[in-house]
Formats: sequence, structure tokens, C-alpha cells
Amino acid sequence: MHREQQLQSIDYANAVAALVADMSPERAAQVYDFVCFLQRRPAYPSPIALDEDDWLNDSEEQMQVEDALWEAAQARHHDKFTSLITAARAEIDAGTTEPLFTKNGELKLP
Repeated sequence: MHREQQLQSIDYANAVAALVADMSPERAAQVYDFVCFLQRRPAYPSPIALDEDDWLNDSEEQMQVEDALWEAAQARHHDKFTSLITAARAEIDAGTTEPLFTKNGELKLP
């Protein structure tokens, strides 16, 4: 990892730590569970270069570029999104959805 990326990761870690410090132990444990969940998943490449992905300080122009990328992806895959929405609504209506969290508030993992 490059030095700049390490510093950015440290900035994010400090920002998350400050948020978690104000949470109950149960909520902090959920954050920890979610981080573990993310570590087990493959990282997907961003359409934006890492040195341009300082989202906390994005300019209006950068946000417009990112919005355009998302809109293009949505337009390109409109049928897939529509199919997923229809399937999700059918599951909700049928009562066959499963909760994302356990009764203890922990993230349910497959």
C-alpha cells in the first residue's frame, strides 16, 4: 500500500473510531461485525482512480461525474434492476424475506 493510501486509511480509521466511541457496546459490535463482513468479500474496482476518491472532499464537479457514472450504469442495466425490484417486491408481498440482522442485532451472514 502506498504511503498516501496508508494515511487515507488511517484518516478513515480515526473517523470511524470517533463515531464508534459514541455508540453503545452493542452498536459498536455491529460496526465491528460489518467490517469483518467487508473483509471477507472481494474488493471491487472503483471506476474512479484512488487518488481521486477522497469522497469526503469531493467537488461539485466530481459528484456530478460520479452521478453520471451511476446513471449510465442504471440505464445500461435497467432491465436487470427492474427484474430485481420486481422479485424483491414479490418476496416482500409473499412474506418470504429474511431479516438482515439476528434478534440480537448481529448481521446475519450466509
